Amino acid sequence: MHPNITFTQLRCFVAVAETGGFTSAAQRIHLTQSAVSQAIAGLEDALGAKLLTRTREGVVLSDMGEAALIEARALLAGAQRLAAVTRTSDKLAGATLRIGSVQSAAARLLPGWLKPFRALYPQAGITLHEGTDDEVTAWVLADAVDVGISGQAHPDLDNHIVANDDFVLVLPANHRLAKNASISLEALDGERAIFSGGGDDTQLAAALMAVGAKPQVLFLARDNSTIFGMVREGIGLTIMPDLTLPDDTTGLAVRRLTPTLRRDLHASTHRSGLSPAGKAFMELLPIDSVNGSK
Repeated sequence: MHPNITFTQLRCFVAVAETGGFTSAAQRIHLTQSAVSQAIAGLEDALGAKLLTRTREGVVLSDMGEAALIEARALLAGAQRLAAVTRTSDKLAGATLRIGSVQSAAARLLPGWLKPFRALYPQAGITLHEGTDDEVTAWVLADAVDVGISGQAHPDLDNHIVANDDFVLVLPANHRLAKNASISLEALDGERAIFSGGGDDTQLAAALMAVGAKPQVLFLARDNSTIFGMVREGIGLTIMPDLTLPDDTTGLAVRRLTPTLRRDLHASTHRSGLSPAGKAFMELLPIDSVNGSK
């Protein structure tokens, strides 16, 4: 059975123990001396133990009272932390966090990032728009979203690295190149390919151009699952960031590229300032303290 203890009783007990008397305790917590005495009597009755002894010099804690004082302070501190969390949560009541993100970050990273946000701000709304790097950047520039997660760092935005991964080559399992542990971009010249529909102005396109490789791009697809489905059927190969890989890679051969082509994922925000919800979300992100702002 849990003893029937109130926080008023705990506050009175701690005040008496710290001030050494009922009168001084009553003055500290703005109660009457009679109320403090009744609270201490009720606490001792609930616990079934004598916590305090009155002497000519003042109030003395019993051995049980010394141990109880430690726990009483801990309980009161916990109540204060609980109240602080509630006040923090109320701060964003009715606010909406607007996020734009590329598919891979939305699927693999955002759930973990949003979990603490939801715990701290349960009354805040969240909207998510998924798009290409270019689309996410455009949304931030137009102030259509508070935070954009993409592989682009735009010069007119505040950009912070929050994650990175490597591009990998994804082939049909029986493709002739699948026998190699790693494959150069040059080897992809003329190969049939299905790429993500983000346009030509991408990090991957620039890397292919730098080595003079021109894959035969059959078509562009926006949905990652569509791309991997086409690769499984042997229609072509693709190059995608690590985070986009499906949990089930049956029928696919995933190979490293040489040299390594790394993608930085940025959390981009408008330089005119952030909404309270956007600021609260950014404070929870794992921003790279060394390379964060670009």
